[in-house]
Amino acid sequence: MIRNNLFRNFYLVYSLLLIFSFNSFAQNKGNISGRILDATDNSPLWGANIFIKNTAIGTASNDEGKFRINQVPSGNVTLVIKYVGYITVEETVNVIEGKTVEIQIALKPAVIEGKEVIVTGQLQGQQAAINQQLTSNTIVNVVSRDKIQELPDQNAAETLARLPGISLQRNAGEGQKVIVRGLSAKYNNITINNVKIPSTDEQDRSVDLSSISPDMLAGIEVYKSLTADKDADAIGGTINFVVKKAPDKFITDVKLQGGYGSHEKFYGPYRGSISVSDRFFNNTLGAVFTANIQRADRSSDAQDVSYNFGSEKVGTETRAKIKVENLNLIDRKEIRDRYGLSLVLDYDLDNGNIFFSTFWSKTERDEIRRRKRYRLGVARVEYDFLKRDIDLQIITSNLEGKHNFGIFQVDWLASFSESNQQTPFEFFNRFQELSPFTNQLIDDQGPELIPFGAKNNISETTFKESSITTRNVIDKNLTAQFNTRIDFDLGNDIAGFLKFGAKYRLKTRNRDNTQYWTSNFNIDSLGRFIYVSPEKFYRTFALSGGRNILMSNFLSPKDEVGKFLEGKYAFGPTLDKGMLMDWLNNLRYAKLRSGKDLYILNNEINLEDYEANESIFAAYVMSELKITPKLIFLPGVRMERTYNDYKSIFGTPKSGEDETPDLVNVKDTTGSKTYYEFLPMIQLKYNVTDWFDVRAAITKTLARPDYFNLVPWERVSYLDITIEKGNPYLKHTKVWNYDLFFSIYNQYGLFTIGGFYKKLWDIDYIRKTRIQDGGKYNGFMLTQAVNAESASIVYGIEIELQANMTLLPSPFDGIVFYANLSLMKSKTYFPYFAIGPRSPLPPYAPTIIDTVRSGPMPGQADKLGNIAIGYEKGGFSGRLSLSFQGKNLSFVGPREELDGYMNEFWRWDLAIQQKIFEGFSIFLNVNNISNVADRSYLGIQSFPTREEFFGWTADIGIKYKL
Repeated sequence: MIRNNLFRNFYLVYSLLLIFSFNSFAQNKGNISGRILDATDNSPLWGANIFIKNTAIGTASNDEGKFRINQVPSGNVTLVIKYVGYITVEETVNVIEGKTVEIQIALKPAVIEGKEVIVTGQLQGQQAAINQQLTSNTIVNVVSRDKIQELPDQNAAETLARLPGISLQRNAGEGQKVIVRGLSAKYNNITINNVKIPSTDEQDRSVDLSSISPDMLAGIEVYKSLTADKDADAIGGTINFVVKKAPDKFITDVKLQGGYGSHEKFYGPYRGSISVSDRFFNNTLGAVFTANIQRADRSSDAQDVSYNFGSEKVGTETRAKIKVENLNLIDRKEIRDRYGLSLVLDYDLDNGNIFFSTFWSKTERDEIRRRKRYRLGVARVEYDFLKRDIDLQIITSNLEGKHNFGIFQVDWLASFSESNQQTPFEFFNRFQELSPFTNQLIDDQGPELIPFGAKNNISETTFKESSITTRNVIDKNLTAQFNTRIDFDLGNDIAGFLKFGAKYRLKTRNRDNTQYWTSNFNIDSLGRFIYVSPEKFYRTFALSGGRNILMSNFLSPKDEVGKFLEGKYAFGPTLDKGMLMDWLNNLRYAKLRSGKDLYILNNEINLEDYEANESIFAAYVMSELKITPKLIFLPGVRMERTYNDYKSIFGTPKSGEDETPDLVNVKDTTGSKTYYEFLPMIQLKYNVTDWFDVRAAITKTLARPDYFNLVPWERVSYLDITIEKGNPYLKHTKVWNYDLFFSIYNQYGLFTIGGFYKKLWDIDYIRKTRIQDGGKYNGFMLTQAVNAESASIVYGIEIELQANMTLLPSPFDGIVFYANLSLMKSKTYFPYFAIGPRSPLPPYAPTIIDTVRSGPMPGQADKLGNIAIGYEKGGFSGRLSLSFQGKNLSFVGPREELDGYMNEFWRWDLAIQQKIFEGFSIFLNVNNISNVADRSYLGIQSFPTREEFFGWTADIGIKYKL
């Protein structure tokens, strides 16, 4: 209530001031527009601070170095241009009433003790990022274009991980999704040129960033506090990828490199990119075309372990007894090919510009996975083979315009974006050995002893099942928005603007899976039918006594795995890809004697299919109020209306005597929901001195539930006594965010320290509970997403230092330093089943306590850090960087002893570049130098849950810029 009254009273006073200020519009006023350039190479300076001396009137230059200041008093005024690391310029401008004066200012690098600083490469990238952060009125972290070009990162996610408060979810050793301030990747808003990228995940709202190449980008912005003109579904933050725009001259950039991957001793990786840009028709039309291609080896060795609760601790024992349930040894061979194209066109009008951009990226994954599974819970050893192709495609296209009409500025946007994740081919095979363990099996001392208690009898291992699956998830956004800005001033000491607008986004999402399946029952039937026909493919296989096909028919004659997990385990015989593909090619369309297909349609997988529509209408009003050059106040409020409708099915899985999967009692089901949310946002920036500022923000944001959790699907299994279902009544998450940051800066760098606090209501999680209502499903275990009854909190501190040593004598003046540290804590609630005392009445069963327990947010590292030391001199550039990610809760078990943790992670990278002659250079990048593995474990490290090795990679290449 206090918060709401504060916002209401402020807007009342502010509206009155704004009404009085309208009397001054266009009276004896003019405008100034122009560009700020680097005097050394005429490149645009993004983030220059431009203002009228001794007034509150000013602005900042954009990514093209352009700026515009409206409502400038007519006559001679002094224009001040500041850019950290460059000499401040004061320019006298004669402003004519009702006219716009065009100027162009070239800034020179700062001079230290009579020595001009040479700004190139790393220093240029650092200064660009510092200035963009300082001139922003919100809390933002920036990776500049020049810094992106200097980093050895393979994709955009890896680049983001170098910023404070950001950690990674990795897949096959490379960054895939980003976690901002310890909040799940689904809580981020990911955009390209401010156009939202649809989710790429099958179930939640997260985006896979591994397909976005840094070579296509002009910058990355991470907004950690939002203004009212930005989408509110960004609890973690908004990450905006800026695509390159055309400069004033013809430029060609070419980059080619080849590489080596140590894991597979593979010399096949390569990467190339080209960018061509120019301006035409008197520089009014600009065009930029970029293309990139990459091949990477993402192979790995891994162990994956799950555990069961054994018994409570007794006597002097320090912990409950934990038993291994499954031990999986996984060898993965994977090649990833990436392609990207972008086209950017911009056309300058007399009073604005029109901008068009289209961006396309695609990742093709070719994966072969061999897995050996020690399944203690069901007394089996299984050998799996998976051949899978996965394609991920992202497309965004947008047309936007900006128009100046005196004190009024109008901008509009229409955009289309699409993500499509396909699995066009997934071929899976499983062989099993029954009764595979000896009496000497030790299952409560960790996984390494499990293989010693296994028989590993290949002669008794036979075919179990096979499947062919296709998957497709397509997510489309259509967006239209319109914004109006009105500049005003109340004399020289108070100036600002009022901005309001509306936005509409229509989302359509479709998930469709198809699977054909067969088992040993069908194969045996086929075998009995055609066994007498020697010419048939099946006749060539050795069979067990029961005419089951033996796995020995498909074993590779060579060791496909090699030294596994640095020699920790012997992987043993491996399945041969060629033999299994021959199997598929010959038997894919075979029929049994009954006329039934060998591979039959598995209808149960249809329970995972759904269609979803989501429309969001938003309207906002906000303002920027500058009170003297020192204080900037940004209040705003946003309203978002969300409408969802979903369609799916529910049914009951059924297996016949031959294990044939089927689905009965199938019914279509639909659901819809509409809700509104009002989101006040207020930010403040105070320039205490010319070298020290304070920023504060109070904002309200939201997160919408995951798609699959909202869909009203249902699966009832009488065999497993379980019910799984969606929940169309899930509430959206509401969050109040509080930020306070301090920045100290000069021409030698920037130091920032600050804290954040978030309180989240109605977060949702997957809950398992026993149905005890005495009804039809009494005793069934229900799995469903529900909202937490208590609020969760996330808080932390972020520290960042960017510095150069240009004040030192040569050769030490070429040192560039960067470091950040984030310390975070959180508290949320998880479902928990406890075993209570036995009932005193027959049948004396123990009571089940269905409750919750508290813990940190899954995925939130308690510590994050980055350090990079760079050096530039005489055409040489080198950078050694270290990334650190602390321990985090990776998954929540049914009780605290079974919670899983990701181990702390250290990673070293090296980038070296040498200029050969003007425009031409060679470079060397080495990633994961120390071959650090991803490791996770239960409460103690002697019980690992996952360990995966990827090896180190190296790339050598050339760059050419004309």
